[in-house]
Amino acid sequence: MLEVLNQLDTECFLWINRHHCTALDWVFWTLSQHWFWVVAIVAALGAMTLRRESRRWWLVGIGIALCFLLADRGSVVLFKDTVCRLRPCHVLEDVRMFRTHCGGQYGFVSSHAANAFALVAFFWMRYRRWEGRSRRRALLAPAVMLLWALATCYSRAYLGKHYPGDLLGGALFGTLVGLLVHLIVSTFEKKFQKNETK
Repeated sequence: MLEVLNQLDTECFLWINRHHCTALDWVFWTLSQHWFWVVAIVAALGAMTLRRESRRWWLVGIGIALCFLLADRGSVVLFKDTVCRLRPCHVLEDVRMFRTHCGGQYGFVSSHAANAFALVAFFWMRYRRWEGRSRRRALLAPAVMLLWALATCYSRAYLGKHYPGDLLGGALFGTLVGLLVHLIVSTFEKKFQKNETK
């Protein structure tokens, strides 16, 4: 069973990695850069936080920091250093890598996927209900973030860094981290609000 899944994962990776064009090279390379994440996070904060709760921006900042800390370190300690699945660029021949190198030895789970989906889950849970706004408008910003996370994941296979299975595992782990961070921040916020009312 594991051999069949691994073969399917490899075939999916090779299909993604070998279907490319010049314009997409630069798009997906940009999505994988750490500086672009700053742009995405600032845009998300501007769209979701500043309009609704400027007094609570520091709680969102704590949430973002926790998402990165838990998702990034957890993806390495709990998975990469334990499962020890080699990246495709260390195993397969003729992997196409655009303006990048193979990176660390192990790839399961993808830290990019874990970080991105931790942020998406955290923001989605925090802003899933906006008072005084239509349902469609309320979900627009989190939906855009979800598309960003999916495109970021795709970019990792496109650039030759991860198998799709690495990305799926990272997305699932990151989602759990984001939900946990939302629970932590919400609990802290409720206690903070109780102290304010005393």
